[in-house]
Amino acid sequence: MKPSEKHKQIRNKELTKRKLIDAVGQILRKDGYAGLGVNKVAKQAGVTKKLIYDYFDRDFNNLMEAYILETDYWMMFADKVKELTERHAFTDHQKLITDILQNQFRYFHLEKQVQELIIWEVTSKSPLMRSIHNVRESLGQQLFEMTDTHFKKTNINFRAVAALLVGGIYYSILHTRHNGGSFSGLDLSTEKGRDEMLEAIEMIVGWAYKAGV
Repeated sequence: MKPSEKHKQIRNKELTKRKLIDAVGQILRKDGYAGLGVNKVAKQAGVTKKLIYDYFDRDFNNLMEAYILETDYWMMFADKVKELTERHAFTDHQKLITDILQNQFRYFHLEKQVQELIIWEVTSKSPLMRSIHNVRESLGQQLFEMTDTHFKKTNINFRAVAALLVGGIYYSILHTRHNGGSFSGLDLSTEKGRDEMLEAIEMIVGWAYKAGV
């Protein structure tokens, strides 16, 4: 095979993989995780389903994993977390945690397909989603290693605080999407309501750090 032909073949493969990954997101936004399937994804991408198996090691879950790894909020932040923990480049952990949680709220509110992935994770016994959850836990552990030092000699369980905040972000947004705009009297369909949630995240993290001094 000529170098130019090989290059074209590689390029075509990468373009097809991109189409398939994008097709997963399109289906999630339109039909939810229940709409996912080999045939439907292949049709959405405009390719044969054989290419899914050819390009993703003969396993549809590998295609799903490729999509999740580049879409999930915590996965996208993985490299940054690793950099911060290895270099100890960020000393204001309170601000870091606040920014991470506030950005998670914004991202989760905007990305319907990511909401569908969380619904899938908590409503079904999926080995793939369990694996993704375990990766998230590993990333969280890296963050907590930075905060544990601050709270080590206090009675503040910051891991529990963070768990409630992350769970609250997921639930409040999902509840709002499926059952109307208001949650606990806050209209999360409005910018004002969302800003109030963002301010609450900052206050709760601040309270924990103040109590842990």
